[in-house]
Amino acid sequence: MANPPLISPLQEEGSPRPFWSVMIPTYNPQPRYLEETLRGILSQDPGPEQMQIEVIDDGSADNTASEVVRRISGGRVVFHAERQNRGLANTWNLCVERARGHWVHILHQDDTLLPGFYEHLYRGIVCNPHIGMAFCRFTIIDANGHWKELAPLESATAGVLNNWLERVATGYHLECPAVAVKRATYERLGGFRAELTFALDLEMWVRIAANAAVYYEPQILAGFRRYGGNESAMQERTGASMQDMARAIKIWKDYLPANSKVQLEQHGRRHWAGVSLILAQRFFSNDDLAACASQLRAAKTLWDYGRYRSRRLQLEAKVLLFRAFGRRAISAVRELRRRIQPA
Repeated sequence: MANPPLISPLQEEGSPRPFWSVMIPTYNPQPRYLEETLRGILSQDPGPEQMQIEVIDDGSADNTASEVVRRISGGRVVFHAERQNRGLANTWNLCVERARGHWVHILHQDDTLLPGFYEHLYRGIVCNPHIGMAFCRFTIIDANGHWKELAPLESATAGVLNNWLERVATGYHLECPAVAVKRATYERLGGFRAELTFALDLEMWVRIAANAAVYYEPQILAGFRRYGGNESAMQERTGASMQDMARAIKIWKDYLPANSKVQLEQHGRRHWAGVSLILAQRFFSNDDLAACASQLRAAKTLWDYGRYRSRRLQLEAKVLLFRAFGRRAISAVRELRRRIQPA
């Protein structure tokens, strides 16, 4: 397995540095979302001496990103454009390399911040200088900004988390807009892995959890946008997200404690296989058989034993019936099973 890419320390040692580097990677952004993202940062801006704000465009097809930055920021936000698309991991690593602050916040072009994000995390970081990462509770929002669901509550009180490695390696807990990482942590552990396309952030959070203390703020201070047109939703349709998760688990199992590595790896595989099966059922209910089949293949890759295998085979049988005879066949089978079941 290749080592993660190196993140170079800043050469300007001794020069004044901001506390925060807020880095916004963009690629063909929707103007209204990028505007909302930037306004959420600027409304909490403590000034350039305390916060670097920069948009890094990854070879977009037009000038939307630069035009929004110019219109919204009044010169406060730096804009950097790459000539060619370099991909997610390379762009995120470029964000970290260009960051001059002690703490780096990578905020996506369609995600949002609630008032107090930087204030609350700053307090936690200053009170716990040994930590390598800090994050808050967040909400998942739809295309219109409506709250759809809340992230798990990791702790009722703010503070450094216990047993965080075991938790983050075995389930769904956080998204990028809620996370800030000390630049020195990236310098010590390396950047995001280019061989991963969906789970590269989660692999990073597990890597950090295995090597540094992590601070948690229970207030909901960030919004992760999930909607039909963004990359996360498209990777769900193709099954690429869960196939990538299987690759990530294979990488991060080496970060886990030796005495519990096997159990934690299996726990993580079962969790994400269950997610794949839920997605497959949802796609099947919406008559999207191609997406359903993709998620079923991903579930098989992640964990194909016991009830997970049974659920996969049952849904695969339904897909075959549907393809051969249409949805009426599924209804007929359900009705037959209902009639033959004992009262």
